Amino acid sequence: MVPGGVRARRLSLMHRSPALVAVVAILLVGAGCSADRPAASPSSSVSAAPDGPSGAAGSPGATGAPGGTTETGPAAGNAKQVCADALAASSKGVSTFLTELGAMLKAAGEGNGKAEYEARQKAEAALATWSNAMKEQAAKATDGRLRGVLTEIGTEVGTMRADIDSVDSAKLDQLQQRLDTLCAA
Repeated sequence: MVPGGVRARRLSLMHRSPALVAVVAILLVGAGCSADRPAASPSSSVSAAPDGPSGAAGSPGATGAPGGTTETGPAAGNAKQVCADALAASSKGVSTFLTELGAMLKAAGEGNGKAEYEARQKAEAALATWSNAMKEQAAKATDGRLRGVLTEIGTEVGTMRADIDSVDSAKLDQLQQRLDTLCAA
């Protein structure tokens, strides 16, 4: 009975490859190309934060609201460094996660249970590292909006597992768009 269950699981993993491709595309676009996105869409502009040296967390909605309606301009304070560090950590986290997820799927397809288990453990560790890095950068952010978005990203990544079904690509994309707006130079 066990071989049939293992075979069915492997087939299930292999049939998810189109979903994997979609998730990979979203994660790679989000982590590596934030400078290519527009700062904000007109429909998402509810209030603008003032330009100037003080425009940190004091504006209304500074902690961010669901849907990203308050992130209408770049973050202030130490945002440049926090954004650079967060984007670097995110890029590394995505890369490591996807590498290990690919190794896991390959091992599953080959029937190598030990390699599949090891890759799954490494993918889970990559997610934990990525989540913690986002939360660390959130703690460093002096702009409340940036702190809020980074905390949300860290929390969302923390809910993910080495399984395509655990990835909420729409939520990650929405959070990435908010981050892109706040980290626009």
